[in-house]
Amino acid sequence: MIKIVLPSVWTGTGTTVFAGEEGPLYEVIKRFAAGNPQFGRRLIGPDGQPLTYLNLCVDDEMIPRHLRAHTEVEAGCTVTVISPMAGG
Repeated sequence: MIKIVLPSVWTGTGTTVFAGEEGPLYEVIKRFAAGNPQFGRRLIGPDGQPLTYLNLCVDDEMIPRHLRAHTEVEAGCTVTVISPMAGG
């Protein structure tokens, strides 16, 4: 079991922590989106793959885009999704 933490503005209910299953990072995101379709459009692109502009952290480590396909999320880990922000 892992934790998936979403931005609070996505949920509207105040719940930001969800349960998930360990595995390759992109598979974790795809399974979570399939089981929680209300978040699918924010996580998955038209090609069925996780959106690359999201920032993803496993525990306290930001995972660079080029490493995400090879990152394993182990039981007990926390995956945090961080929305990109614009402004100045």
